[in-house]
Amino acid sequence: MDNVIERDILEYEKISVPYAEPIKNVSKKSSNEADYQINDSKDNSLSELAYLFWIKRAALEGSKLTPNARKKLYFKTALVSLLIIWASAFLLMAIKPTSYVSKWTLILPGNGAGALVSLDSLGQATSSSSSPYLSSAIDPRENYKAIADSDLLITSAATSLEMPVAQLGKPKLKLPSQTGLMEFSIKGSSAKEAQDKAWALYQSLQNLLNDLRADEVNLRESGIIQGLAGYNQKVKLSQDAILAFQSERGLVSLDQFKELALTIERLRHNRVNMISKLKGIEAEEKSLMLHLGTTADEAADLLKLHNDKFFQQLLTSHNEILGKLHELSAHFGNNHPQITSLNAEESKLQNALSERIATLVSNQKGKADRTLINKLLLDDIDGRADLMEQLIQLRATYTGINEELNTLDSQIVQWETRLELSNDDAAKLEDLHRAHQLATAVMTSAVAKMDVGKADIFTAYPLLQLLSPPSLPSKADNLATMLLLVAAFGASFMALIGLSILWIRKPLLRKMLTK
Repeated sequence: MDNVIERDILEYEKISVPYAEPIKNVSKKSSNEADYQINDSKDNSLSELAYLFWIKRAALEGSKLTPNARKKLYFKTALVSLLIIWASAFLLMAIKPTSYVSKWTLILPGNGAGALVSLDSLGQATSSSSSPYLSSAIDPRENYKAIADSDLLITSAATSLEMPVAQLGKPKLKLPSQTGLMEFSIKGSSAKEAQDKAWALYQSLQNLLNDLRADEVNLRESGIIQGLAGYNQKVKLSQDAILAFQSERGLVSLDQFKELALTIERLRHNRVNMISKLKGIEAEEKSLMLHLGTTADEAADLLKLHNDKFFQQLLTSHNEILGKLHELSAHFGNNHPQITSLNAEESKLQNALSERIATLVSNQKGKADRTLINKLLLDDIDGRADLMEQLIQLRATYTGINEELNTLDSQIVQWETRLELSNDDAAKLEDLHRAHQLATAVMTSAVAKMDVGKADIFTAYPLLQLLSPPSLPSKADNLATMLLLVAAFGASFMALIGLSILWIRKPLLRKMLTK
């Protein structure tokens, strides 16, 4: 391809300089002019080829410098590049402000605390603060991180230090996984300033959390106080209802109804046990049915047919006929005399089997179920007889327990009806006492909960402890310097790599263009 391009260029040069050849006569001159007119259409394509050839030559050959001059040029370029890179790096290191980093660590407790207050004959009040890590969807440290980054906390800390918010800055926070730690850090122009900023942020965080906890307790207490008025009204109404009923009907003892209630409870307990036992039998029966692939009624029919000698003789003959049919079908067609004869015998045996099944199982003549015959032909009845008997026994047991359960349900309904009809007054009085006790317990529990809840201030905002106090840095932070050095080394490396690629570009480009 290169030879073609060079040949075209040479032709183009010849065409571009038409007067290089000697002119012998006028007729030859007119002939050249005609050739120029013919080649005008090729000028554009040849000029494009010339341009491409020039680009190729410039990329492959480069400048006309000698190797020594080229080395000096590349060496000077590398020195200038490295000088600019490292001068910029040292200038930035010289003008950057010195900073110190103070670090401190907070920890959230892993276990919650609780309190239980029991009130005799009234109820109980419970106050507890669960572990802040019980919920896998919410990490309390993320909430604290948002609070630590809030403008309110930064402003409060800056005010306590009497410095602008911009000078204070925001702390950096890390949350190590699988722990309850919160690692803070903040920068300062001096070691003392960094430590003072850290203490101010820590105190502001604790003060803000205390304010939030107090506000949460006050809101919860105000809600309980609003509900106490309704609780008092319910207690008064329940007392008035008991007094009115006692004045109208007189006092009614509940002792005479205890035995009746206990009897009903025992019957219900027996019913629950019976239902549980019934479900167990039903599950076992279903398991056997799935294993055997048949029902209890069908298993009984199979065993009955299996134990009938005449039926077994017919079944054996039927199997022999089927075997012969299968053997002859491989050699003869369906219209062969032997095949026709065997089909007739098989049909007779099939009818005989159906009539025998109808006689033994359903006590009626006619064609029996083909599925039953197939199971007798294919299944190993002898090996599964014990399981079938077990399935039949489970079905009988299930039927018996189900009948007992229906009888027990009827008895429970009768006892409940008797209790409802004969104990309206006692039930009414018991309901009134229960309503009064419930109203009293709710009101007392609400009051106790309000008092106990005041002591539990860490429900919404868990306890936050100082594990490692703010440190006083002993030396300045060198992170920026290290980053500048890494950047300078990287830039130097990239500059040298770029110059190296430029140096070896000729053989690489030749190889690429050749391919």
